Amino acid sequence: MKLLNKTIDQCLNRLSGSYKGYLSPKIPKQFTIPVIEEVGNQIDSIPQFIDQRLSRDVPGLAFGKPLIIYDEITREIAGEKIVDQFRKMGAHPTAQIVRSNSYSEIERILPLSLKRFASLEADCEISSSPVDRKYGAIKCGEKCCDIVYGVGGGSVIDTAKYIAYKLNLPFVSVPTSLANDGFASPFSVINLGPDGTMTLCANTPLAVVVDIDLVKSADGGYQRRIRSGIGDLLSNLTAILDWQLAGRKNQERYESYSGFQAVCGARLVMKELQNDEDFFYNDHFLEILACSLIASAEAMSRYGSSRPASGFEHKLYHAYNELTDFSPGATHGELVAVGALLSSHAHGQGEQELKQAYQTVGLPTDRQGLTDSGINPELLLEAVATAQKIKPDRYTILEDSGVENLQNALQHVFPA
Repeated sequence: MKLLNKTIDQCLNRLSGSYKGYLSPKIPKQFTIPVIEEVGNQIDSIPQFIDQRLSRDVPGLAFGKPLIIYDEITREIAGEKIVDQFRKMGAHPTAQIVRSNSYSEIERILPLSLKRFASLEADCEISSSPVDRKYGAIKCGEKCCDIVYGVGGGSVIDTAKYIAYKLNLPFVSVPTSLANDGFASPFSVINLGPDGTMTLCANTPLAVVVDIDLVKSADGGYQRRIRSGIGDLLSNLTAILDWQLAGRKNQERYESYSGFQAVCGARLVMKELQNDEDFFYNDHFLEILACSLIASAEAMSRYGSSRPASGFEHKLYHAYNELTDFSPGATHGELVAVGALLSSHAHGQGEQELKQAYQTVGLPTDRQGLTDSGINPELLLEAVATAQKIKPDRYTILEDSGVENLQNALQHVFPA
């Protein structure tokens, strides 16, 4: 039955033009890294830029029925502009506003993107995890669109990316925030309701286009978003220490190239933070940060999992997130930055360098910093104890040295 569903899906969408020759629908799953990656200023027309690059690099792959996804804020920043640019190119765009990264939002939009035989499904083929198997079935049937654009911050990008995955269509990421590396990764963080907020497998984007002018903002949360992106990136340094540790203990094989790619940007950003400048609005620094976050996401895409950018610090984030009923108060980047500081202390490597970088950007380095970031120290101590249940097959400094050692690290790094 599943084979019949996929056959109907292929036939309908080749006839309608949503699938392009031999390239689709397989092409979303064949990307190891994005085909197009661009970071710069004042990109006149992102759709035209992508169309020109595709004409050069993937002849015959063109799109005329894009689905543009944004929220109320990013609609004004860039969403409506991109819709107008598509219309000027003769395309027929459809726009959808999302309110959150909840699975219910995805279920609301998917039927609007399908025509005939929309109820047909095919099993998830890119992951065997229980949560991916439960939610990751591909929607078969004739599509109303042939590509999905996500224009916005992390929640918008995650939602649009997962919609593209469910529709088996290519995805273009146009981030308006650099708060983490998710805008270029093959994963989506989705609120699954009773199952909590989980990271689901999706497809690597076809293109990632970062216009620094769209990222910079004067709103009150802008600097915190940049700070969060720096924290997420610098946490790669301890994630790699964990991976190398697992390799030495014969728990898994450490792959040098993926590890190098995950940390090279973090080291470059740490070096840049030594300069005396207003890095929050410095185009050069923001371009380095954006490129480094893309490199981090690429490392995960190449390796096939989040291992190059996820160790104890991400286990701690997920544990703390669960303890707060998925309302942590702090950002993802702030929490993994705190976890990285604990991890570096436990590893006995890199703690002072991280602290210096954190002090420069305003990430937590003491109890007051935790409070200012919305982090409860007592709850954080409890999260260390419960972090072992998060991805138990991923060997980190927590499994190696034990809960008590990491709790002592918390008391040492953030003394009362």
